[in-house]
Amino acid sequence: MSNLPGISLVIPAWNEEDRLQRTLERYLPALEHRGQEFEVIVVADGIGDRTAEVARAFAARGVRVLEFDHKLGKGGAILEGMKAARHEYVGYLDADGPIPASQIATLVDALGRADCVVASRWVRGSVVVRQEPRFNLFAGRVWNFLVRSLLLLPIRDTQCGAKFVRRSVLLPTLRAVALTNRAFDVDLLYHVRKEGHRMEEVPVTWTHDPDTRMPIGRAIPVMFVSLLGVRMMNWPGAGRVPARWVARFLEKWGQV
Repeated sequence: MSNLPGISLVIPAWNEEDRLQRTLERYLPALEHRGQEFEVIVVADGIGDRTAEVARAFAARGVRVLEFDHKLGKGGAILEGMKAARHEYVGYLDADGPIPASQIATLVDALGRADCVVASRWVRGSVVVRQEPRFNLFAGRVWNFLVRSLLLLPIRDTQCGAKFVRRSVLLPTLRAVALTNRAFDVDLLYHVRKEGHRMEEVPVTWTHDPDTRMPIGRAIPVMFVSLLGVRMMNWPGAGRVPARWVARFLEKWGQV
């Protein structure tokens, strides 16, 4: 085995029995080829199908399952998987396998020079094989503008479903992350940067899955309110906001 740090790869999976097997069959050989210790943590998130059963079929190849009987939200599932990670290099990927298996190595290797690595569709060198619908693309650009304006986060693509973080950086940072919905990525990246850690955006080859589980029309207002919440919870006067107001906000919006 290599002397390099081990890899923990988290895959949030809500009703993914039809795509998960294909994704694991693509990514496991790439992880095995590296010779590093690794684990794949499939978080079966309030499932109503055979997602957990599909994942358990790969147990002999380093896959383990965290199973929950209620829906955590995408961010909540990633959060639980990260907390359970055993290795120093911790990453997460969407269950539809949005990037080629070979690019896991690209992201992992970038942790040799950064504390947090963000896969990006919008930096030089990236390749988009199948583009999103125009409305999704427009909404993504508006979202990125708001993120950069409100949080001063210098990341061009916060929502690409692939990121890696050093566990030694991640665990203290997770204590400050409050959102478990689809704005989780922004909350995490904001606090990684706030703590002064090194971040790098890495170009990837990405393919849009037309069978996406994300209802973008319903997600837009939730993510916008969540973004405002991150800004308000971290402004200099946030300590004067009554705790019950924060709790009420998180109850209504944080897990949607």
